[in-house]
Amino acid sequence: MNGGHELRNITEHPPYPSTNWTLHTTTVGERAQKLRSLIRLLSESAEVVIKEWEKKEQVAVPHDLGRVFVGACGMGMDLVQDPTQRLSVLAASFFDSRALRIAAEARIADILDGVDPREGIFIDVIAARVGCSAPQLTPVLRCLCSIHIFDEVKVDHYANNAASRVMAHNEASRSWILVQNNEAFATADKLPDVLLDAKQNSAWQEAYGSSSNFWDWLDEKIPGHDGALTPRPERAVWATGMWGYGLEKFKAFSIPYDYPWATLGSSTIVDVGAGTRDVGLTLTRQFPDLRFVVQDRPLVVQQAEEVWAREVPEALTSGRLRLMAHDFFEEQPVKSAEVYVMRHILNEPKVVLLNMDIVMQSTTGSAFLKAAPSPLPPNYGIAHSQANHQDPYMYAMFNGAERTIEHFSALAARAGLKIAKVWECRGWTSITEMRRAD
Repeated sequence: MNGGHELRNITEHPPYPSTNWTLHTTTVGERAQKLRSLIRLLSESAEVVIKEWEKKEQVAVPHDLGRVFVGACGMGMDLVQDPTQRLSVLAASFFDSRALRIAAEARIADILDGVDPREGIFIDVIAARVGCSAPQLTPVLRCLCSIHIFDEVKVDHYANNAASRVMAHNEASRSWILVQNNEAFATADKLPDVLLDAKQNSAWQEAYGSSSNFWDWLDEKIPGHDGALTPRPERAVWATGMWGYGLEKFKAFSIPYDYPWATLGSSTIVDVGAGTRDVGLTLTRQFPDLRFVVQDRPLVVQQAEEVWAREVPEALTSGRLRLMAHDFFEEQPVKSAEVYVMRHILNEPKVVLLNMDIVMQSTTGSAFLKAAPSPLPPNYGIAHSQANHQDPYMYAMFNGAERTIEHFSALAARAGLKIAKVWECRGWTSITEMRRAD
């Protein structure tokens, strides 16, 4: 470390090129060759996956194999499916999203939990427990069954499957789905208006008729049933879904394992815009020498204190963890830490410049990212579609943007930094390590 200070900037997704570099093929021979290559990728990766399944100790499917298989399936659809049909299906795919929201809101997975998967439950019984009619609920469930969420095991009889079972009696998973389907869905409806008319307001502001930003709106209190001011119900959903489940289980589950945190010794890590749990909670348990300063808005810090006191009280009582209210649009108050972690907040240059001016140089490295095997596009295509969804999501909700490796290089240069290395992690998140350039 050479006594220097560092910043590990954790981005939303591995910054692969955002475009599909695959050349459009026009001849039957070229299409056939590409399809055979995809079949070979599918066959090879499937055999390894099956061997993993057959092991006595069950483990998750290796990350690379999973994204190769999914990417090959997506590219195969592009080759084989009629283009007009494919576009039509995509244009109406929002019904799948809304059907999933209905299922989460109605707790249908809970209703089906424990049911014989060969028999299922009759639609009339499910509808009665949900509080709607069977003809209303049937198209919702069949939309989801067609994309392998729930199974229609015989006519009008439904059961959970591997995907829907994740929602059963799982409030965090359910909230995560609702986070994607509430504010973001309404906001997406206004995105074309904002984008095509070059409005200054965000799509979220247009959708909700608000002049404030989303985070201030989320922190507002509104009149309750008795007239007293209470927190917005959306805040509880975000706290459970996004901060307590999405960031930990989906976006950053591998961060504690895919970076050599142990080499940092007893360094102090400032987690900027950390939320209530974030990666620090896992790091605190696994690396007892590390020290943490957890920063976020006052209401979030207040909630985070309850979480940390319950799950790792020793970190608070020993002083190894400090919770600090801080607006990351203001100057960074902690000047002497060895490591600064910024997750999901470097969407505006102002945040970069306010936080990066304290970073010092120690070592250099490589920013190389491994591309997907041919004939897949370099970013694995559909396997990384969720990462690409994040870019319009950030624009619609916050007038922000996700950043590619080129964007990060330019931002780092403005702050007197350079990219030392990109640590590609399993999942949606990668670690972009930046250090002082001089």
